[in-house]
Amino acid sequence: LKEFILGRGGSRNVNLMEWDKLWTLNKRIIDPVCPRHVAVADLGRVLVTLTNGPATPEVVSVPRHKKHPPAGVKATTRMSRIWLEAVDAATVVEGEEVTLMDWGNCVIRTIHRNAATTIVGIDAELHLEGSVKSTKLKLTWLPDTDELVPLRLADFDYLITKKKVEEDDNFADIVNKHSKVESLAHGDANMRTFQKGDVLQLERKGYFIVDQVFMREGTPMVLLNIPDGRAKSWGVSVSGQGK
Repeated sequence: LKEFILGRGGSRNVNLMEWDKLWTLNKRIIDPVCPRHVAVADLGRVLVTLTNGPATPEVVSVPRHKKHPPAGVKATTRMSRIWLEAVDAATVVEGEEVTLMDWGNCVIRTIHRNAATTIVGIDAELHLEGSVKSTKLKLTWLPDTDELVPLRLADFDYLITKKKVEEDDNFADIVNKHSKVESLAHGDANMRTFQKGDVLQLERKGYFIVDQVFMREGTPMVLLNIPDGRAKSWGVSVSGQGK
């Protein structure tokens, strides 16, 4: 906020399009230090069986932020059954080598589909000697374990759908009735320790702040998305004055 105000100089008016500048400044502050974690959306998630995966679960420590050691480490469980998001499962093809982030490469052997051609499972083979630089897809994943944390992710868009409100506009017609979108997911077990107000990055999803901590099984932890200054694919920029 201080940087934003100083950058504006003596101007008293705030153009709402400048919110993107505020979020960009915010990202510049939180990105170098906030810990990285993994979440997989519940809808359509796909179970991957690693045919040569660990016979018993293996727990390894990996940095929570590779460029910021003070963020500490997190425990990652590697096992023969892991979850992928539906959108990621839809991008792989049989015979392709992909990278499982914080683990290594695997080769997609068989993709199982139901009668509606929806992917319901994948068989893959670890190829840990493969180079992560040679793969096109770098995929986030989670182990198939009961220790995962249930999440409710809230994303926010602009409250109105026009860049500029005209005098003859009927305000009710330009209200964005979908300015809040929620989705369910599961996060890695390390997220149990987060407190209200903590900021984190979910790999390949964005930045979030903890609104409700994890209390007990069946009650999701609530995370609010923090904009990063990039235009939303389904939103619009807004100009004008507001309160």
